[in-house]
Amino acid sequence: MRSPHLIHSGDLQRIGRDPRELAARHKSGELTRVRRGVYIDSGDWAGLSPRARYGFNAMAFQQMAGSRPVFCHATAALLWGLWIVGTPRKLHVVTESTAGGRSRNGIVRHIGSLRNGVVHCGPFALTDKLTTTVQLINALAFPYAVAVCDSSLRMPRTGCAANPFSAWDAGGDFQKTPVWDTDVPQGNPLKIADLLEATQNLPSRAARDRALAVINFSSELSGSAGESLSRAGMHILGFPAPTLQRRFILRDGSDAFVDFWFERAKVAGEFDGYGKYLRQDWAGGKSIQERVIAEKRREDQIRAQGVGFVRWVWDEMMDLEQFQRLLREAGLPQR
Repeated sequence: MRSPHLIHSGDLQRIGRDPRELAARHKSGELTRVRRGVYIDSGDWAGLSPRARYGFNAMAFQQMAGSRPVFCHATAALLWGLWIVGTPRKLHVVTESTAGGRSRNGIVRHIGSLRNGVVHCGPFALTDKLTTTVQLINALAFPYAVAVCDSSLRMPRTGCAANPFSAWDAGGDFQKTPVWDTDVPQGNPLKIADLLEATQNLPSRAARDRALAVINFSSELSGSAGESLSRAGMHILGFPAPTLQRRFILRDGSDAFVDFWFERAKVAGEFDGYGKYLRQDWAGGKSIQERVIAEKRREDQIRAQGVGFVRWVWDEMMDLEQFQRLLREAGLPQR
């Protein structure tokens, strides 16, 4: 199976063909324009995820740029596997110009260093994990900043694809293609002490206070962006702080973990209800029916230990009024 690749107008010029052919093929629907002068086969484009498309956009920009860009902010976050919600609409790059921060042609420029705190990921240059994380927790609203910070603290999952990072001085490896569409944190986990130290370089006390609130709330035990956003929502709504990944012992002696445990109320909380057990990456060789039945048995055995259960999905968690009502109905106290 061939890999999707970018087609440049300059490629045709080099072999004596009219680059306007690409515009005609784009008009006919055969090609999709990624950026000005850069195209991709429309069939290939249709088969790509939104984040994979974003990665091709980054590659197209890099190939057409006069100098090699350093990606940062949400763009770098995708390569680090940090938990950002959705796919960014624009590319984020570093500039040393004091006129940074301007957005043009889908590019947002942020003032920073083009060498310090910069690494390579395959053919791309980007801000390192610490710099990227601090940028985002200072820029995002509290729940989304918590998700980013939580993910930065997590160890990479064994057996999952790892992006190829190397030091700035080592240069990039143009033969390795990084993965843009991953929710698996990449690289070594950050340390709270390093995050706290990095906040001292933020430009204002308000920015430092914002970042400290996120860092002090963060936890490496959160299992997904949805769990992080759920926990932040509970905090905002005034519900008690749960224990994360609480262990229960089932009848056969095996361990079962719940996402959230509220000790005083004796209630277990699970984000995504049964939905996560329907995901292919959770299959473990079992059919959907087998997985749902196994989860029902797991829940029944936990309930038998005097535990109440409350489950929610993404839409319920994102609607704070609905989320509040759901948690109250489960018997959780609220400030």
